[in-house]
Amino acid sequence: MEWNGQSVISSMLRKPVTGPLVVHRDHIEGNSFQAPQWHGVEYAVLYAFGMKSIHRFLHLLNRQNYEPGELGENITLDDLDESKISVGDIFQIGAVKAQAVYPRIPCSKVNIRMQHSRGQKAMQECGRSGVYFRILEPGEIHLTDSFRLVEESKHRFLISELYYKVVNGIQFNEAEMKRALANGAFPQKVIGKWTPILKG
Repeated sequence: MEWNGQSVISSMLRKPVTGPLVVHRDHIEGNSFQAPQWHGVEYAVLYAFGMKSIHRFLHLLNRQNYEPGELGENITLDDLDESKISVGDIFQIGAVKAQAVYPRIPCSKVNIRMQHSRGQKAMQECGRSGVYFRILEPGEIHLTDSFRLVEESKHRFLISELYYKVVNGIQFNEAEMKRALANGAFPQKVIGKWTPILKG
């Protein structure tokens, strides 16, 4: 991608495909990441974004047109409501069973991809950024496949709630830490920081 006269390497340059996504537990065939230490890790193999959320984001940039996959998502859905999905919720997507784990935290490359200096900030402000999924059962996802909830987390921690706290740098209180630990699906890199606090 080009930004301010310079070439920038990014894995957000995705285009719609007609064939199936072949999803494994640790990767999607044909998928690659410029920063694999952050993207495509165990709890973020699959990234989904909903068009209703995308339109909220685009509205803040005074933009209307959008090509599915433009922000790096693997699957673009009609509606994926981050305010109703909890960390730990399990979904069936074609032959794939996937668990919602974490919101996408936008970096400055969103500015470059959208060719707008407020891209990253607008995604933070709109409160919607899509959802990363852990793969529980690998398989194929076809264009005609449905996306349906098959199991709700018993200890709710909404993706939108988590997103708001992370992008605004708000610390988790002890009750929230305990709720997240009870949830059981949070990434170890997050909950590992809390153990000394909870023990202390």
